[in-house]
Amino acid sequence: MRPRGPRAAAVEALLHQEQGGYANLVLDAQLDRSALAGRDRAFAAAIFYTAVERQATLDFILGQFLPKGVDRLDPPVRAILRSALAQARYMQVPVPAAVHEAVELVRAFGKSSAAGLVNAVLRKACNYDLSAASFEDEVQRLMVLGSAGRDVAAFLRQYYPDEALDILTAPADGGRTALRANPLKTTPEALADLLAGEGVEAVPGRVPGSLLAAFEGSPAASPLFAQGYFHVEGQASQLAALCVGARPGETVLDLCAAPGGKTLTLAQEMGDSGRLLSCDVTPKRVGLIRTAAGRMGLGCVEAVCNDAAKPNPAFPRADRVLADVPCSGLGILHKKPDIRYKTLDEPRRRQLLDTQRAILDCAAGYLKPGGRLVYSTCTIHPDENQAQIQAFLERQPDFRVVRPQPALPQDMEAGPLGALSVPSRTGMDGFFICVLQRD
Repeated sequence: MRPRGPRAAAVEALLHQEQGGYANLVLDAQLDRSALAGRDRAFAAAIFYTAVERQATLDFILGQFLPKGVDRLDPPVRAILRSALAQARYMQVPVPAAVHEAVELVRAFGKSSAAGLVNAVLRKACNYDLSAASFEDEVQRLMVLGSAGRDVAAFLRQYYPDEALDILTAPADGGRTALRANPLKTTPEALADLLAGEGVEAVPGRVPGSLLAAFEGSPAASPLFAQGYFHVEGQASQLAALCVGARPGETVLDLCAAPGGKTLTLAQEMGDSGRLLSCDVTPKRVGLIRTAAGRMGLGCVEAVCNDAAKPNPAFPRADRVLADVPCSGLGILHKKPDIRYKTLDEPRRRQLLDTQRAILDCAAGYLKPGGRLVYSTCTIHPDENQAQIQAFLERQPDFRVVRPQPALPQDMEAGPLGALSVPSRTGMDGFFICVLQRD
């Protein structure tokens, strides 16, 4: 029988994560298998995400006391060491408790011979002074102090040398959950009062209509969420949808919509009047859009399975088009910690750029003369942002870049090829938004 409890579930999830897959899907599957609920489920999730996000830092510290390195350990022992050190250094778990539980887990996972090693290494690692560490170069310093893989650290060092560490360490949206009030049912001020009645503090965000809320558990557990009073969406993502300028009665396309946050914002801006085609390439993710729109009581949303990179002759000519394209995700390192360790290889990069280019050209083909096209990404890589827009304008001379509305936050960099949110400057996710007008 496998060991049980939140710490064991976190270790099991870390073992599966090493084999590949998206962190959130790996964790959800393991938590479902473990049948944990309430605080135990939340504790297991916190251990897992902390260990995943901080892996480079944890491994560096552990490596100071492992002559053969972390990689030579048996996978369960490695996962247990990472999870225990994460608890002690980043989750306010007392060192004796973290060490004791780790030793017990090693035995429960059938690795009793490693119990002494785990006990000795953790007692030293938990108290290691990271500020006194020396590094091979600046990239390794970023990897360890900012918790990132070599490719991501090298990218930030190249393009954002003066703020690379801040980008890796600054929490997006102030470490709170960004919400958008459903204007068809409430106002941001009224929603904040209703959330306060549930014991949740919510303050106005930087984007009009947004709130930043301090949930102890999942926002989906709130009755107000089930009743469609709000949806969860990062502030920068909300801003991208607002820049579309969707109006009641218009025909609007959201080409890469799942799980549907921007679609909900667009439909609300339309007053649930008109036609909004919300698309994704997989039926399962299209189902997520339908579920979200139904929960919010939005009738103008048509969820459609469609490949955004291929022209669809059945689509109507649109007044507005949003192309929030697939990207490297380098602006949302705090929301998806596994991205910190992704490999930025050249063939994959070229394939991604080709896909973005194809989607942008398809989006242009759907737009009416005088219509508005918004291209957005959740990355801060210039090749996927400004360079794509520059190439697009050369291919499509009847388009021009226009100033976004609503007004951007003052510290959001706006240039002739679009606007960029850098986390260390705006406090929001890393995001790129370009508003294009067809003449």
